[in-house]
Amino acid sequence: MLAAARLTARAAGGCRSPLARATLQPRLAASAAISDRELPAAPVASQSSRRSLPNLYWKLAKGKLTVWVSLSAMPGYLLALPAAIDPITVAALFTGTFLTSSSAQTMNQMIEVKRDALMRRTAQRPLPSGQLTSLEAACFAGTCGTVGLGILSVGATPATAAVAAATMVTYAAIYTPMKVRSPYNTHIGAISGSLPTIMGFTAALGTGLVASPWAAHAAWIFGMQTLWQMPHFYALAWLHRADYLRGGYKMFPLTDTTGAATAAMSKPYLVALCGLPWAMSAFGAASWMLPVGALLPSALWWHTLRNFERKPSSATCRRFFLGSLSYLLSMLALFTAYARVDRPCSGICGSGKDQEATDEQPDFEPLWRGKMRSYLQDACPHEQVCRELLGTARQSGGCPLSRETPL
Repeated sequence: MLAAARLTARAAGGCRSPLARATLQPRLAASAAISDRELPAAPVASQSSRRSLPNLYWKLAKGKLTVWVSLSAMPGYLLALPAAIDPITVAALFTGTFLTSSSAQTMNQMIEVKRDALMRRTAQRPLPSGQLTSLEAACFAGTCGTVGLGILSVGATPATAAVAAATMVTYAAIYTPMKVRSPYNTHIGAISGSLPTIMGFTAALGTGLVASPWAAHAAWIFGMQTLWQMPHFYALAWLHRADYLRGGYKMFPLTDTTGAATAAMSKPYLVALCGLPWAMSAFGAASWMLPVGALLPSALWWHTLRNFERKPSSATCRRFFLGSLSYLLSMLALFTAYARVDRPCSGICGSGKDQEATDEQPDFEPLWRGKMRSYLQDACPHEQVCRELLGTARQSGGCPLSRETPL
């Protein structure tokens, strides 16, 4: 284009006819203007893309979501570890979970690149926008997956790496293709998204989790997060229903024009989530402070659902969606603080020295929580209030973190 402009300029300069020069000069100006607009674009874009490579790979890994996935693996380890917290294991668990999740998210985008290009919300992702190539994405996914599984296997346990591999397979090979075939893909995605909660327990106990007293707790937190994901993603799907329809996806909220059906579908899951903490404490798997502490986050999330149900709109649905995030973070913290396992009697409970020894022994709990309990033993009256109001004679008084003395 620039060469053509120069030739045109020479022709204009060499032409002695005023009429010819008048005819050629506008063409020269137009050619120069086009050249100025088009030529610098390529190198500038290239330099910009090089500077933003870390940001592009962060988007490819869906970094914010992956951080949440990594955090969900922590409570199981903090609860079930038999001794003091091992910083190396914690780092390996978080890093390995982050890398394997990044790999799964990248494979998901590689499969959906054509559909992402059709959706306004995803059109600017690295692959549909052309900022990264499919080969670069494949190398990133392979590297993250391989390194992540290796870190989990060596730094945590092989069982943890196996759970991570199962998460990657169910997410990329089952959930992702199912998104365009059946609206029940959300149920499969919820299972895949909850598997990382098991990884914390396996990092502490390995395959011994199955026969350990923490197995029920692992099942509880897995079930809680699975139920939580249903209203969470229903809200997200309703918010972006036009985009999802444009991409050819199948989800239950996409046919809901008013929002009423989405709110109705979400309500049973919130009811079940409200009951789970009480059931856990009733079976002796947690302090009664778990359901008491869950009252506030549950009420706040329920309030956003009620607002969405009464006045369905993008604003009320978005608040319902954001409320789900604060609820999950609160429940993970409460579960870590108040879940417990009582030490079984060495003989017949209630008989002589065996009973005395059992009463003197603490629950199976990590050292970090035992130290915290020693500092807070007499600081909080909540446990005593729960014991009096609910008649939970097995619950000891003092701080919510204090243990229950078996009867």
